[in-house]
Amino acid sequence: MNTKTILSLALAFALSGTAAAARMETDLAIEPDAGDIVATSLVTAKAAPLPGAQMETQPVRFSWVLPTDQKIAPQEPFVRESKEYWTRVPGAELAKGTTLHTTSRGALIRLSPVGGDAKAAHALSADDIVITAAGKAIQGRAAMANAADDAELKMAGTDFPDGTLAFQLKGDIAPGAISLSLPKAAQDYLVHVFEPNSSELLRLGMDRIVASHGQTYKVFASLNANEAVDSIDGMVTAPNGATFDLAFKRGADGRYVAEVRHDALAGTGPGLWEVHAFASAKGASVQRDAQTAFSSSVPRAQFAGGAKAVHSNDGALAMRFKLRVAAESRFEVRGTLYGMDGGKLRPAAQASSAAVLNPGAAELQLVFDAATMAKAGVVGPFQIRDLTLIDQADLSTVELRRAGVRVDR
Repeated sequence: MNTKTILSLALAFALSGTAAAARMETDLAIEPDAGDIVATSLVTAKAAPLPGAQMETQPVRFSWVLPTDQKIAPQEPFVRESKEYWTRVPGAELAKGTTLHTTSRGALIRLSPVGGDAKAAHALSADDIVITAAGKAIQGRAAMANAADDAELKMAGTDFPDGTLAFQLKGDIAPGAISLSLPKAAQDYLVHVFEPNSSELLRLGMDRIVASHGQTYKVFASLNANEAVDSIDGMVTAPNGATFDLAFKRGADGRYVAEVRHDALAGTGPGLWEVHAFASAKGASVQRDAQTAFSSSVPRAQFAGGAKAVHSNDGALAMRFKLRVAAESRFEVRGTLYGMDGGKLRPAAQASSAAVLNPGAAELQLVFDAATMAKAGVVGPFQIRDLTLIDQADLSTVELRRAGVRVDR
C-alpha cells in the first residue's frame, strides 16, 4: 500500500470519526430582549478578588436536569414600599422636645443613641419619654401601648444599637404633629417612626437589577397614586462608602425620576449598592424614607456575536459562545435549556461552563450531554434562555440575555 493510499484512508477515518461525534453545526444569533443586561464598553483593569476568596483555576463544565414542573420567572427590579422615616435629632433639641409627624394611630417609634456615653444611654427607659399631643403632655408608658428598653430588646434577639428604646403610641393619641422629648438626653439620637396603619406609602424602585459601569440607570419614586410631593431628595451609597446625590424630576406619569451615570470604579467593593430617598409631602405632615439596593458590574468581557450549536449523534447538544475579553479573569457562562413537551415549551435543563480567560477573543461552551438530554424529556425545537456571563473574580453579572438563542431542531 503506497503512502498516498495510507494518507487517504487516514483522512477518511478522521472525517468519519468527526461525523460520528458531531453531525451538524448551526450558527445562531443571540436574540435581544427588553430585560437584557448588555455591556457597552469594557474595562481593561483586572477585578480585585473578593476578600478571603480562592478562585478556581481549572476549567469546569457541567449540566443537570430540572424537575418537570420547574417554573422560572424573570427577575424584576425590586420595589420598596415605605411607611416610615428616620431623623437625627441633636441631644439638646430632644431634651426640650422635637416634632414628629404621624398620619395614623398606633405609630411605632424607636430611638437609638448616636455616639456619646453608651452607659448613660443604657440607663434610660421608656418612663423617661414625654409625649405631647393636642397640647397635653403624657409621661412615659401612659402614652404607650407597649414599650421595650435596651435590655428587653436584647432579650428578644434584636440587633439594634446599644441603648435603643422602642415603643408604640396608644391608639387614643390622634395622628398629626406630636412632640417627643427625652429630658435626660445627653447625646444625639436617631429617631425612627414606622406607621403600620398609615395609607401614606412611598415606593422606590429602579429600571434594572444590575447597573453596568458607564451606563445610565434610573431611580423611580412615587407617593401613593403618583401624588405630588413638597420635596424629594436621595443618594446612592457604594460598598466602599462613596456617595452620589440623586436629583429627582417629576415625570409625565407623576413618578419622580433620577438618572445616574454609573461609576462602578469609584465605588468598588464587595456587597450591594444602596439607594435612599427622602420625601416630604402635604405641608410636611407626611414624612417618608425608602431604601433599596442593586448589584454593580464592571464589564471585563462580553458576548461577541452569536453562538454555534453542535448536535452530536448520541443526542448531546453543545452551544459554543464567542466572547471578547478585556481583562484576565475567570468567567462563567450559564443558561437554561427549553424544549417541547406534549406540545408545550418548558425549562428542562441547565448548564454552566467556566474557565480563566485572557484578553482577546475567547470561547466558552455550554454542553447538555447525552445523559442530560435523555433525562430532560423534551424534544426540539429548543431555546437556550437566560444566558448569563459572570465574572467569578467579583461574582458580578456582566451580561444577561433573557431570550438567548433558538435552536430549530
